[in-house]
Amino acid sequence: MSLIPERYAEYETTCTIGVVNFTSIRGDVPATLEKIEANIREAGAQGIDILVFPEEALVGLGGCDVCRQGAEHCDYHHGLAETVPGPSTERIAELCAEHDIYVSVGLAERDQDDPEKLYNAAAFIGPDGIQGTYHKVHLGSLPWVTEGVTFTNGTELPVFETRFGPVGLQICYDFWFNPELTRILCAKGARIILNSCGTFAGPGKLDYMTQTTCVRAQENLAYVASSNHVGGEKAGSSYAAGAVDEGRTADMLGHSTIAGPAFPQFSRVMAQAGGDGEEIVQATVSFEQLHRWEPIFPWRDWRATHQQPVSQLIADEFTKLANQ
Repeated sequence: MSLIPERYAEYETTCTIGVVNFTSIRGDVPATLEKIEANIREAGAQGIDILVFPEEALVGLGGCDVCRQGAEHCDYHHGLAETVPGPSTERIAELCAEHDIYVSVGLAERDQDDPEKLYNAAAFIGPDGIQGTYHKVHLGSLPWVTEGVTFTNGTELPVFETRFGPVGLQICYDFWFNPELTRILCAKGARIILNSCGTFAGPGKLDYMTQTTCVRAQENLAYVASSNHVGGEKAGSSYAAGAVDEGRTADMLGHSTIAGPAFPQFSRVMAQAGGDGEEIVQATVSFEQLHRWEPIFPWRDWRATHQQPVSQLIADEFTKLANQ
């Protein structure tokens, strides 16, 4: 007898997730879009159902001198930004329809109503078209990175509907250092979390990336896919004295990872790319296996029933902190 809860009964029971170790051509959207297209076609040929690209994959990571000086307008980033829908996401939507695939891709999004407002965004696109975007909530600040100057913080935590069930999107800091966001997305029904990141190499970073992806998956009983940039300018002294006050020119870690519970095991790495080059890695996940944890830790049901006061307590405590 299936342990899949009734609310998920109409969704497909298996899904093949792919993550891309990706190197953008920084500042060249048309050339990078060609690379994204090639990866989508390859993923379609491999039978991948959901494909994840890194943070700002379409435009390339990195600040600029204008943003570092705190300017209110930056011609470089405004020149790269697009509305959604827009030329690049509409092209990706055509490919998603052609290959029957869902794609999450990082980009710089221009606000539809206020052209001066930009977001560090991940667009979610499926066989039926563009579903929407997630805007990064926690933006890094000077002097380490310039995104807090370039972009506006997101204000929503959406989940997106697929034939595999609800899917939640996150971007880098939102995932690595803010576990409450993953919990909220999963409480809203997501069983797949797609993390588009720009994680650079450093002492212990591979272990941290791998372990955090696994922990987020187990504590929320979800499958988690972290897609990362690979390559870039070496920065061997990133953590040396004084270097944290300089702009980041990092060697990107790669090692894009898919993890999830594998009953009776706790969360394990299901697929992981290397750190030396571009590639797609994939894993086929089973929701039948995922929900074998249901009799042991049905946390969504607990929070909706006898633990509802716990959810209220947490909400009240965050409200107090937010109002201090």
